[in-house]
Amino acid sequence: MKEGLELLYTLQQQDDIIARIENILKEIPIEIKKLEKERDSKASIVQKTRTKLEQNKKQREELEKQILQTKEKISKKKEQLNKATTNKEYQGFITEIKYEEASISSIEEKIIEKMIKSDGVMQEIRENESEYNKIAEDYNKKIKDFTTDLEYQKIKLKKETIHKSEIQSKIPENLMKIYTNLFTKKLGKAVSYVETFFCEICNMKIRPQLLSEIISNKKIITCETCGRILFKKTEDENSKNQTQKIDAKSC
Repeated sequence: MKEGLELLYTLQQQDDIIARIENILKEIPIEIKKLEKERDSKASIVQKTRTKLEQNKKQREELEKQILQTKEKISKKKEQLNKATTNKEYQGFITEIKYEEASISSIEEKIIEKMIKSDGVMQEIRENESEYNKIAEDYNKKIKDFTTDLEYQKIKLKKETIHKSEIQSKIPENLMKIYTNLFTKKLGKAVSYVETFFCEICNMKIRPQLLSEIISNKKIITCETCGRILFKKTEDENSKNQTQKIDAKSC
């Protein structure tokens, strides 16, 4: 039974490793989407200035149309001027032509103002694009790192799953059934390690008599509070583990 309990504890540790990897695999795509959203939101700064430039262009085109229309009016007025029969008519056409010519000058001034603003907007676009490229580069690097980690975690999960199968193959069928049942009921935590006098998971103190039974490793003992299998290493096992750690470091 001692060996069986040790294997169950080892299996629980392996399931914990797999659970952590699976959580990482769930979290990474969320982080990538978050970074992509933040990066793309920064691109709207550039788009807004591009929209300003496009509006400026449309406004200039509209003003240029007004100049053409006004020139057509002047042309017609000059035709009428040539056909004037009285001095009053002649002076009237002259006044109207001067008025339209003045309006053309006014419109041309507005076009120049728009052109000056256009130059400013283009400079703003260049600055925003430069800033965005730096931001995007940083975001893309982070996204690439997450993507690389995602692939690494997938490979790691496969390896750890194989290792889990190897552990399971060594566990007696009756113990495996008990573990699987508790694993499902207790949300992936079937075995609780006892460090001192407490259940590691629910943190409830274990009665001295029950603790003695746990140490003896003669049968499966479950926590009286949370119902999980309790496992505690003996002093000999702890000493052995410490020796192995020291030997590993010296190597």
